[in-house]
Amino acid sequence: MTSASAQAAAPSRFVRPTSITGTMVIGIATILVFLIATVTVDGFASSTNLRGLCLSVSLIGIIAVGLSLITIVGKIFTLSIPATIALSTILFAHTLHLGAGVALLLSILLATAIGVLQGFIVGKFEADPIVTTIAAAAILVGVGQLWTNGRTIAGHGDTTLFNSNLLGFIPFQTAVFVVLAALAFWWHRFTISGRRLTLIGLNEKAARISGLRSWPLVVLAFTISGAATGLAAGLLSAQSEQGSLSLGSSFGFDAIVAVVVGGVGIKGGIGTPLGAAVGAIFVGLLVNVLALIGLSYEYQLVLKGLLVLAAVAVMGVATNPERSR
Repeated sequence: MTSASAQAAAPSRFVRPTSITGTMVIGIATILVFLIATVTVDGFASSTNLRGLCLSVSLIGIIAVGLSLITIVGKIFTLSIPATIALSTILFAHTLHLGAGVALLLSILLATAIGVLQGFIVGKFEADPIVTTIAAAAILVGVGQLWTNGRTIAGHGDTTLFNSNLLGFIPFQTAVFVVLAALAFWWHRFTISGRRLTLIGLNEKAARISGLRSWPLVVLAFTISGAATGLAAGLLSAQSEQGSLSLGSSFGFDAIVAVVVGGVGIKGGIGTPLGAAVGAIFVGLLVNVLALIGLSYEYQLVLKGLLVLAAVAVMGVATNPERSR
């Protein structure tokens, strides 16, 4: 076998730690919390609450699925998600008069371009992803301020489709989330490029020695994450037909929580987009239940922080078992 063919075949042979067990545990925990809440929490099983839960979980889940690819490839997170969402909602509202579909497409294209640029800087020039995305966030917020002068932009158009229920009970956003999570999981698990993404996250230096160029896949991960963020931003803006710098301000942290709780290792190479999707459902469900029983927003933040710390600690022990001895 030639070296070129060996390189092409290599990604399909290695066994990667996909954290399927962790995803199953979170999935089972999600089902248990849902069943217990249905029986014990007043108002949880109401149609209004369940629809609101689906909407909030879906938007965070869409972002988390895309973000998980950046983490899997070994570039930790992007901290420009809130700024990207804000700018994308402003664009959506500005262009809504052209049609909701056009406005959504433009929002996705804007966020995708932002992702490509950041991915190129991080991947090609090996810049620190945290510093790069913080700088990008500052630029985006500045652009948004100059564009809107800090005001909320009201859109004018028909967003009925994006706020409708498919089959009479499934929110449009939820259907998008499920389809995106399934496609991302399939691509990551069953395609060569998806497997290479994990291989680079596991050991970028070894991947380079084997002949794999890491930076194109880093750019791809940031591109997909940007597109997913733009999609969520457009759907968020469609709910109120408005765009502003404050919309989605907490989505970045919530997506990070979902990714970590879903079993994606922050050092790269571990986890799947499906795990991030399940993590988003679990965290959203838990926060919803705690809000219904009267827990304040401040305590909810504490809970999210504790969940991240616990997930990081468990992942650290799982990937470095000698430390637990």
